[in-house]
Amino acid sequence: MNARQPGGNSSVASESYDAIVVGTGLGGLTAAAILSRSGKRVLAVERHDRVGGYSHSFRRGPYLFDAGVHLVGGCEGGGMIDRLLRSLAVRDRCDFAPVDPCYETHFPGFSLAAPTGLAEFRRTYQEAFPADATGIGAFVDACSTIRAETQQLLAGADSTRIAGALARFPSLQRYRRATVADVLNALVVDPRARAALTTLWPYVGLPPGRLSFLYWASMLMSYVEDGAYYCRGTFQKLACSLADVVRESGGDVALRTEVRRIDVDAGGVSGVVLGDGRRIASRTVLSNADARQTIDDLVGRDRFPARYGRSLGRLRPSLSALVAYIATDLPPASLPTAHETFYFDSWDHDRSHASSAAGAPSWFTLTVPTLIDETLAPPGESLIVYTSLVPFAAVSDWRSAKRDCTERILGAIAARLSDFRAHVKLIEVGTPQTMMRYTANSDGALYGWELSPSQIGPGRLAVDAPIPGLYLAGHWTQPGGGVYGVVTSGLLAARAILGHASEADLWQSLQN
Repeated sequence: MNARQPGGNSSVASESYDAIVVGTGLGGLTAAAILSRSGKRVLAVERHDRVGGYSHSFRRGPYLFDAGVHLVGGCEGGGMIDRLLRSLAVRDRCDFAPVDPCYETHFPGFSLAAPTGLAEFRRTYQEAFPADATGIGAFVDACSTIRAETQQLLAGADSTRIAGALARFPSLQRYRRATVADVLNALVVDPRARAALTTLWPYVGLPPGRLSFLYWASMLMSYVEDGAYYCRGTFQKLACSLADVVRESGGDVALRTEVRRIDVDAGGVSGVVLGDGRRIASRTVLSNADARQTIDDLVGRDRFPARYGRSLGRLRPSLSALVAYIATDLPPASLPTAHETFYFDSWDHDRSHASSAAGAPSWFTLTVPTLIDETLAPPGESLIVYTSLVPFAAVSDWRSAKRDCTERILGAIAARLSDFRAHVKLIEVGTPQTMMRYTANSDGALYGWELSPSQIGPGRLAVDAPIPGLYLAGHWTQPGGGVYGVVTSGLLAARAILGHASEADLWQSLQN
């Protein structure tokens, strides 16, 4: 099978490796690819039948769907994804199409298409809310400053010791405990302008009043400043390109393979035990798996300092999601005109989030990937992906609730798109149970821990765990959730393993 397909080889060809990566989400794959390119013999172990985690794709008949990733920033012009793939010599394997506008938002009696580009983004919002033009400009500039300082922090020599490094960055220090609402309310008067500016809160799972301003600003600017992109052929191609690096560098990617235990001896990590009982030796193990499962089940909490276990117990997971994968022959004129469109029935994001927390979301997003990549569906047909956040605990039996969920989703979309029901060719609904089954994330969490001010940066698990040779990557670790966050975690973990003092040193080493 071609190595770029979701399957690929699934062998464990050796009894020992320089490094073992448990779980092949984008954080683990990033680290695995960098370590492999740096000369390490790597084994990446994945329980699913394809790599990628939330970035994997799946086919239903003639339709090809992204499971969870719809948009990524920094894919061109030296952005982080672009630089990573170029340094690994696989940039030509991903075709990233620009997405502009970045998103379209709809509130009662109001809509706006938000362009990429800092000046264009700022101007669009200022023209929509002229009375708040000055405050909007100040807010956007503050977000840009936060993004710049965050990039400097994470690229620097002290990136794995974030708490002590914050003092060198005045804006990060100033806003480290601030929510998005704290900053926005001080600058923008019109609550409608504040709501429109924070349309993307579902991308990070919390409403503005609970969401970290530092993380929000970095996420927003990753699209606005670096550009938003869709990977033609689905984001599975991005995941497979990273897995290719492991295989082509002499390592192995073992699919449909579980890790039962991470072994620890007096010297630290000593290897893993697979589901079939085989023991594979390595003094370096990186877990991209669920943090609680890694610590409690794979290693054992008694192996960690008591303080580490207590800090883990205080962390709160993010919400999960309801996702409907839909094929339609609805005429193009009746479809949303943007790749990503948000529909809110209220200007109050706290109210919208509360509806999600109660298990009956009053808002949703629609993604139409076939606007950019027509090959995902047959001619004359389109794909639509409905997404809204819900907690796992909202329903006692998600399997039994699927029919009702499907009906509610169809009704919500039909209220926005005329004659929609008559043009549905296929619909398949994924619930929090689905998310948990395919990723093994606790309660199907989308973003690891919630991205509140106390749970980002030093409030999150560091990539180097307090056991020699054990490292963590993914959305449970620093810096946080979302594609940009998990890829950054993989970069930080690879740097820690390889001993590179800065990100610049890492990039330089990959050129040698």
